[in-house]
Amino acid sequence: MDSLTDKQREILEYLLRQQDQGRTPTGPDIADEFGYSQPKTAYEHLRLIEKKGYLDIRQPSKRATLHIQPTEKAKQLFEPGFPILGSIPAGPIFEAGEELKEGEITSLTDLVPTMEEGDFFLRVDGDSMVEAGISEGALVQIRPDVEPSDGDICAVWVEGDGGTLKRVYREGDVVRLVPENEKYDPQEVPADRVQIQGMLVATVDVSIF
Repeated sequence: MDSLTDKQREILEYLLRQQDQGRTPTGPDIADEFGYSQPKTAYEHLRLIEKKGYLDIRQPSKRATLHIQPTEKAKQLFEPGFPILGSIPAGPIFEAGEELKEGEITSLTDLVPTMEEGDFFLRVDGDSMVEAGISEGALVQIRPDVEPSDGDICAVWVEGDGGTLKRVYREGDVVRLVPENEKYDPQEVPADRVQIQGMLVATVDVSIF
């Protein structure tokens, strides 16, 4: 089990915060910070955190100072993350495992300045949107809980068929799903079978990951 206790998480966060300021706290520093009477308690916490994979602790000799280095796992723990919820077909509609979480994209502030809380990513499976600049394998940033206009590209779920990424047009009792590839024809689906999961905000170049 590699989950941290609340206290271990606080200590790890303190270590990362101090390292961001250019210093690595010692055992006595940690003891002072958390009110321990002896550094031994701090060292015990550090070893447990290391055992769970969040720290790399080395001591060249018995008299040498401990070298405490947070692992990548520790850094990712406190970075904001945006989930990749799975793949979405951009070709013919078919059943997709929309609940599958493939992983997370982190540190997107500079790469995707349009990110807002609640946004998520889908990986495009298919080529029906290539003429809109959306190639197979691309990551698309989707924003739920917005009202799209006719012609917006949206992630939609069609009851009985599955998910797809298409331009959406509401036409009375039907929704027209329009691809951006001349190989595919538009589809008209009864409106009561269509759920708009979110609107496309941006396409992310996967070569940066």
